[in-house]
Amino acid sequence: MRLSILIAFLISVNSISSVAQFDVESAKSHVIVKYSPWPMFDFDNTIQFGVEIPLGKGDFTLQQDLGYGNSSFCIWYQDYNEPPGKDIYKSRTQFRWYYFEKRRVRGYVGPEFLFKKVVYRDNQWVGMDCADGFGNCGYFENKVVRIDKNVSAGHVRFGWQFYFPHRITLDLFTGIGFRGIISRSHTPQQENARFYSIDDYWQSVRPGTREFYPSVVLGFHFGVVLGKSRE
Repeated sequence: MRLSILIAFLISVNSISSVAQFDVESAKSHVIVKYSPWPMFDFDNTIQFGVEIPLGKGDFTLQQDLGYGNSSFCIWYQDYNEPPGKDIYKSRTQFRWYYFEKRRVRGYVGPEFLFKKVVYRDNQWVGMDCADGFGNCGYFENKVVRIDKNVSAGHVRFGWQFYFPHRITLDLFTGIGFRGIISRSHTPQQENARFYSIDDYWQSVRPGTREFYPSVVLGFHFGVVLGKSRE
């Protein structure tokens, strides 16, 4: 599936390309549509697309990425008989200042805000009418338990964007910052429910968990420059 998405993307690039060639000067005032392959290899995998919009003369831009994923097409769970039930929603908003440019490359820096929601769902036997949160329950019911993991992060991103013939761009970037994680239960009376054996850094996802720690981002985008070029 990942290969078919990349092939379809490259075909669309070729189909809309024109004879006219874009360099930095001609492309900087145009919108760029982008695809990011790297998030497909995350435990919280997403198919992620973005759009970069120039502001003013193009030395400043705003980029918005949106992604969706599900554990059913995550490579890390392909050998699982019962992969964890996860839906992933991701948003990245970047403001860029291009401080350096040559004919085929530009360097940029700017802030980024990331929000990611991971929704876990699972059928579990849960205790009801419990005397406390850890036992002495009157009876058990099989319920669909839902827990959300909400991730908010801020980074300073540094990157290089390269411009190739046929409207193609390649964006390489890294960044540093901080991220916070909060998990919440959306199942009534199941504030202590957990998901085990997720096989990522969240071995046990439990409602009420709060984490705050340094964060690093690294990745790349393929892009297509839209619009007509200047002759």
